[in-house]
Amino acid sequence: MKNPLKILSAVVALGALVGCHDYLTGGDLSNDPNRPVSATNGQLLVGIEANIFGILGGDPARSTGIFAQQFTGGQSQYLSNIESYQITEDNTNGLYAGIYGGGGLVDIKKLEAGAIAAQDTVFLGVAQVYEGLLMGTAADLFGDVVYSQALAGTPNPVLDPQLSVYDSVQKVLSTAISNLQKTGGTNFGPGASDLVYGGDVSKFIPLAHTLKARFYMHTAEVRPEAYAQALAEAEQGIMSDAGNYTGAFFDASGQQNLWYQFEVIAGRSGYVIPNTNFVNLLASRNDPRRFTYFNAAGTDLSDARLQPDFQQPFVTYDENTLIWAEAAYRTGDEGTALAKLNEERTHNGLPAESVSGTALLREILTEEYIVDFQLGEEAFNLYNRTCFPNLVPTGVAGGPIPGRFYYDASERQTDTNIPEPGTAPNTLKNPDNPPNATSDGTGQACVGQ
Repeated sequence: MKNPLKILSAVVALGALVGCHDYLTGGDLSNDPNRPVSATNGQLLVGIEANIFGILGGDPARSTGIFAQQFTGGQSQYLSNIESYQITEDNTNGLYAGIYGGGGLVDIKKLEAGAIAAQDTVFLGVAQVYEGLLMGTAADLFGDVVYSQALAGTPNPVLDPQLSVYDSVQKVLSTAISNLQKTGGTNFGPGASDLVYGGDVSKFIPLAHTLKARFYMHTAEVRPEAYAQALAEAEQGIMSDAGNYTGAFFDASGQQNLWYQFEVIAGRSGYVIPNTNFVNLLASRNDPRRFTYFNAAGTDLSDARLQPDFQQPFVTYDENTLIWAEAAYRTGDEGTALAKLNEERTHNGLPAESVSGTALLREILTEEYIVDFQLGEEAFNLYNRTCFPNLVPTGVAGGPIPGRFYYDASERQTDTNIPEPGTAPNTLKNPDNPPNATSDGTGQACVGQ
């Protein structure tokens, strides 16, 4: 219960060894999910949270941070593969399987069944928030993923289209919000087993609304009506830093912040370094985050962010505020858009802006890009949707900048519905994130997609 990252280590190790087909059928998956015997509901939740921390704060975040040019690959595979876009099936190394295995969808479904058995609808709602967060992030990283047939015992389960996955995520998050509001003598919720909010289930409701807003935004490039939907959700989302969703990290062996584990414990300082252009962007705007994000030289993360117990943010008030601002702008309400932009700027020690039109959109997108730093994979998602900033590719053969990862080789070898790399949908660009002709907010031709 007190060692979430030790659980995460086991999850990742197992994920590197077993293919998708092995996760989705057989073994525990063939047993009655209404009779979990190997772990309590609280223990399942700890493993689920640890797995989420790993997906949002581990190697996927480092790699997508390089794609979004907030970081630069300095050594090893981050230089030779990620920075140069020499992407292979090995780059995900069990990540796709980790979506389903220990701490992933399998355990989330066990927790949901356990909560139903305990007649704890509130705990069920918490589990459903995690299902939405996990599978929405899976769609962000891989596009089409196994979901509707994931636990059906179906040999070679089909890949659900990316937009269908997002639609399912919206439904499960809506159900979660409803369940979290239930009362009754058996609705105790997770209590102390919840490492993020300490069992305060009221914080999961705005979190779910912000996640709904986030995932609506991820579809808006091909579904413009999603901006209005995102706006409605952001209006009910996280309203202060007290509601921020952060990783629960501690100054104890196996429980430290994942960037600390990567740079200090694993001795990989210099493998992933700050991107000079991003550092200069902050400096040129006299942005206080220049020194909260990075050290004085701009060559590494700040001392604060490399502390073992730094509570890495993954879903925040600032993100929600800027979704509100952009969605308001996209739906024709520049007054609200400017007000929410200035709310976020004031919150981060910046003076208010007085801009309109395209200049207003550009300022909102710039603030989103800055706020999304180390916020899971959100800077990458912003770039995929908007081509903002208008990044110049760094790959050895030029562009385009990768817009997704290949499925793990083990997944392809065990599920015949997963095609070879380079064969749709297993390319480096999702069809539901088509290349942008222009960079939003600039009017310039998009050069990186």
